[in-house]
Amino acid sequence: MMVTPLEIKKKEFRRCFRGYDDQEVDTFLDQVAAAIETLIKENDELKSAVERAEQNVSNYREIENALQQTLVFAQKTAQELKENVQKEADMIRQEARAAAEAIRHEAMQKAELLLEESRRKAEDINLQAHRQAEQSLETAHRQVDELLQEYRRLKWHIKAFRDKFRAFLEAQLELLDNQELGVTWNGQVVTANDIEVAEPEAGRTEPQPETRQLKPISGGKS
Repeated sequence: MMVTPLEIKKKEFRRCFRGYDDQEVDTFLDQVAAAIETLIKENDELKSAVERAEQNVSNYREIENALQQTLVFAQKTAQELKENVQKEADMIRQEARAAAEAIRHEAMQKAELLLEESRRKAEDINLQAHRQAEQSLETAHRQVDELLQEYRRLKWHIKAFRDKFRAFLEAQLELLDNQELGVTWNGQVVTANDIEVAEPEAGRTEPQPETRQLKPISGGKS
């Protein structure tokens, strides 16, 4: 049973013969009441401190639990994030490999198409060059044949011209052989048969006849 300081102060004892000194008892009771009151105050303060400490401990425990849960959640989130990052990295690597393989395959197809097109163009160019060479060779042969024909034709014309010119010269020579030349001397026509050629004297120069006109004599010797 708890006794309060007020109950101690108001406590009254029965009086008996040869009992305790009232003043001394009252003083002691006052001291006991004051001590108990002090103890009660200290106890209340300690209870308040304990309650505050328990409240703080409870708060700290709640904070600790929250931190623990946060830490667990953070660890779980970090693990999930790590796994997600790993999965995403694996997916990115797979996609990159697939893209690289697709690019390599497409590049190989383009290279094969370009190579095939280059081969086809080279064959077309070679065929065209061969055709042009054949055409050029055929044209050269035709031109050579034409030049040979032109050479033969010119050679034939030259031979014909020589033959005609030779015949003309022979005819002219024959005409010259069959004709007599006449000159006018002192108003008379003198033929070559009428001229006597005399040896000139030493140191003397014979006068030359003046030739005024030369006329062919018609009706010469046959």
